[in-house]
Amino acid sequence: MAKRILVVDDQESMRQMLSDLLEVMGHEAFAVEGGESALNNLRTQSADLVITDLNMPVMNGMELMKQIKSEFPGIPVIIITGYGSFNTEKQVLSNGADGYIPKPCTIHRVQQTVNQALGVAP
Repeated sequence: MAKRILVVDDQESMRQMLSDLLEVMGHEAFAVEGGESALNNLRTQSADLVITDLNMPVMNGMELMKQIKSEFPGIPVIIITGYGSFNTEKQVLSNGADGYIPKPCTIHRVQQTVNQALGVAP
């Protein structure tokens, strides 16, 4: 069943690549550039999942995740980053993220993490 997934990344190429991949997976993807845009979007449109970059200007992915968990507690959040390590993964998951994807990301990792966050069998 198709889910609405919000992609948040300050790099247009990454937003486009993730959106295209999610649509190939059968989901409806919509993308925004930053945290404030993501929150404004969630306040007017529903989403089943948010995938956000960790390192963004103004509001980083951790701040955005905390705000989403506060305002929209039922929406799972996946953090994606190109600057991660095992400690980063541990930190984002212990702070409430529903998944973690390192960049460069593989199609398999995105599918697996999205399905887990949505509670969908692979």
